Amino acid sequence: MNLLTNPVFLRMAVVFAAAAAAFILALLIIRALRRRLVESPVPPVRTEAGSFSVAAYSAVIQKLKEKEDELERLRRQATDRAAATENISAAVISNLASGVVLFNASGLVQHANRAAREILGYASVSGLASRDLFRGAAAIPPPTPVRTGGARVSAEQPFAPASLADAVQLSLRHGLTFRRIEVDYTTPAGDARVLGVTISPVLGASGEKLGAACLISDLTEIAALGRQMRLRENLAALGEMAAGIAHEFKNALTTISGYSQMLASESDPAVVRTFAARIDLETAALSRIVTDFLNFARPRELCEDEVDLRALLARIAAAHHVELSMDAARLPSSIPGDPTALEQAFANLFRNSVQAAGGRPVRVEINVQTSAEDVTITYRDDAGGIPPDLLPKIFIPFFTTKPNGTGLGLALVHRIVTQHGGAISVANQGSGAAFTLSLPLRKTARKAAEAR
Repeated sequence: MNLLTNPVFLRMAVVFAAAAAAFILALLIIRALRRRLVESPVPPVRTEAGSFSVAAYSAVIQKLKEKEDELERLRRQATDRAAATENISAAVISNLASGVVLFNASGLVQHANRAAREILGYASVSGLASRDLFRGAAAIPPPTPVRTGGARVSAEQPFAPASLADAVQLSLRHGLTFRRIEVDYTTPAGDARVLGVTISPVLGASGEKLGAACLISDLTEIAALGRQMRLRENLAALGEMAAGIAHEFKNALTTISGYSQMLASESDPAVVRTFAARIDLETAALSRIVTDFLNFARPRELCEDEVDLRALLARIAAAHHVELSMDAARLPSSIPGDPTALEQAFANLFRNSVQAAGGRPVRVEINVQTSAEDVTITYRDDAGGIPPDLLPKIFIPFFTTKPNGTGLGLALVHRIVTQHGGAISVANQGSGAAFTLSLPLRKTARKAAEAR
């Protein structure tokens, strides 16, 4: 029997062919759909959670990737900027003319620039402790410590370093800053130098102690120039002093010589006595000049006593016929000092006012301000004042503008006030001169003089 004529076989063949065609068509459709999903946006797909856009998800992923790339770029820029800033800071510190030394929290040198090594005279200082680094530094005067932020430390707190190494340790432990310490220093090679040193703590962003920084300046040349200037000023003062002495002695000796020559040819006893009296006056003037000079050049030791300032001023004003105006209630009942020396000082001030007035009546006003530590006395007269160009010179010994002055009165006032641990200054006010004297209240004369 022929299969091609068998209806059952033919029906099965047709079904099989149709199924094969359907399978092939389905396979082609699936491949086409897969290609479309890969190459083009996928249409929304319904899920149990609702409608969700695959396209939107892809866009979010793309944005996140772009943000990640942007953050990476910014991170690289920040890293490069920090590295550049660090390089600039290191370059600045390395090329500073002043020395910079950084100590870590343990007090060891962490970094020192070239200027610091040259100033201190070391080839290398890494790892040295502060005491080893500053072993060539002399003892320092008590500096004023300041806490970080500018607040001064109370004087009662025991923060008085005896050396630069002590100052570094106090800065590390207590966060203190010591500014402008001037100290003599000898390098390891034996060179003598004068250093200006500022020590301050180094704190982190949250206030933690990281170490201490030390800024060092070489003041050797400046100190030498200062000594030369002081020497010149002293020599100039000595020259004026010598000129004053010579002038006074020359005038007195000329007068004595003239009267002695007239005495040689004079027989009238009354005239002889007159000439002798004038010679005696000139001799007494010479003796006073010598005495004043010796008192100035070799001041005697002050005695420690209590001085009634109100009574002293009233007595001196009456002796010089000066009208005195003062607020007695504001004057302290007494001040520590030497009664004789202070009386001589104020007597010289009153005498100076009377001489400057040239015979006119003189009025002196005394104003007083008192604190727990000292009394400030302002002595103001109406005697015409002092030429402004002469104000810096009036305390120089033997400097005077008066025809019969010795130039020692105000110099002695200055010496006596400073011996008591005080200070004096002068300025023109109104129609006269104003002298401002500051005298200690708590310290005795000797202790005040030693403290200065």
